[in-house]
Amino acid sequence: MHSTTHITLDSAPVTTETQFGNLSPRYSHITSTRIADTLRQANWFFSDGTARRARTPERAAHAAHVLRFRNPSLPAINGNIIEAVLLNSHDGSTAFQLGFGVYRTACANGLVVCTQSLGAIRLVHSGLNLQAVFNAAAALTDRAPEVAATVERWSSITLDGEQQLSLARRAVRARWNNSTFVDMVELLRPQRMEDTGSDLWTSFNRIQERMLRGGMDVALVREIPGDDGTPVRVTSTRRATAIRGAMKQLRLNESLFQIASEFAA
Repeated sequence: MHSTTHITLDSAPVTTETQFGNLSPRYSHITSTRIADTLRQANWFFSDGTARRARTPERAAHAAHVLRFRNPSLPAINGNIIEAVLLNSHDGSTAFQLGFGVYRTACANGLVVCTQSLGAIRLVHSGLNLQAVFNAAAALTDRAPEVAATVERWSSITLDGEQQLSLARRAVRARWNNSTFVDMVELLRPQRMEDTGSDLWTSFNRIQERMLRGGMDVALVREIPGDDGTPVRVTSTRRATAIRGAMKQLRLNESLFQIASEFAA
């Protein structure tokens, strides 16, 4: 499994000036450093970054990476900071994507707003230019109130016990599958005072944190051949590990957000 490493604007692959692999002649290589400079002109400032850890230095220098930015003109919403989340690579493995994220100060955990809910801005590398990047960043600023409204609306929706269990079960299936079982009581148990609410926003954040950070026991059920050849179900218990792959974090975040949004419909 791929894992991630923390990066800054001075790190490869952000600063990488070359492209990797057999890419189209129409591929426009713009370093993420220049993209970050353009976002800064649109009042979005770098806050954190991760990159896919690769097996070789060359691949690491071109790997997919996720950068997060904050706009000081946007107010926090009950301890939640709206962010811009940039996905990019220099090996052709991903399209350039700029979308929304939310950083929750209570747990120092960042989530990603599902692109199907508020729409990420995807720009292909062919013909990519910095004016288009600037326009995309400005569009995020204009749409930030939609994210704030989502946080406030979800905070006003109370989930009963069965709804919380349903949300948790679907989150578990999004990360694993129907052959993995988790103690739902443990999964839903608040880890801090700020997590004790039963509203949709708090419940979602509580579950999202556990899905990404792990730490709870999970039971894996699998079938192995018995002595007579008949499949035998075997259960093994292990401690859930954290999701460390940059792309896997991003995609799981989006899936969890989409699941939770259905409880707000």
